[in-house]
Amino acid sequence: MILNNHSFLMYISLFFVSAVNALSFRTSNYRLSWTNCGPISDPAQLKSLTINPDPIRIPGNITISGSVDIASQIPTDVHASVYLQRKVGPFFVKVPCVENFGSCSYDNVCDLWATYCPKYASKYGLPCECPIPANTYSVSNADVLIDKHVPQELLGEYRATVDITSSEGHLACVDIDLTIKR
Repeated sequence: MILNNHSFLMYISLFFVSAVNALSFRTSNYRLSWTNCGPISDPAQLKSLTINPDPIRIPGNITISGSVDIASQIPTDVHASVYLQRKVGPFFVKVPCVENFGSCSYDNVCDLWATYCPKYASKYGLPCECPIPANTYSVSNADVLIDKHVPQELLGEYRATVDITSSEGHLACVDIDLTIKR
C-alpha cells in the first residue's frame, strides 16, 4: 500500500530522528531565546517572552510571561506561516506539517484565536476577536498545564520562525529557539 505524502514524510522523519538519537549525539539544551525577524515597521513587535521551566518539561506545568506592542489595528484576515526545525545530531531538520503540527500554514488565525482565546487567554485581558485594537498587551505568570505525553523522538531542541501577514501587508515575524524535555 502506498502511503500518502504526509504519512510518508512523518514516518521518514521519525525514522531519521530515531536513528540519530540511537547514535547518542550530545545535545546542548538551548535556553529559550527569541528575536523579532520582521522589519521594525511591522505593526506587531514582541517585546518580552519568558517560559519557565527552561528547558520546557512535558508533561508538566509551564509559566509564560510576555508582552507585545501592536502599533496599528490587526485586521480579520490574518495568515501565519510556521517553519519548525528540530535538532538531529549536529543539524537542524525541517519538521513537516502533520495534523497541524510542524512547518504549517494557517489561513484562519482569527478563527483559531476566537476558538482558543476565551478558554485560555481572555482571563489575562487579551481581546478574543479580530480586528485586534492597537495597544500593548501583556501576560504575567500565565500557568499552563501540558498533560500530554510526548514521544521520546519529539523531545529535543527546536527552532521556529512564525511569519504573520494579512491582505494589508506584513504584520510580524518572530524567531524562537527552545528545548523540550521530559
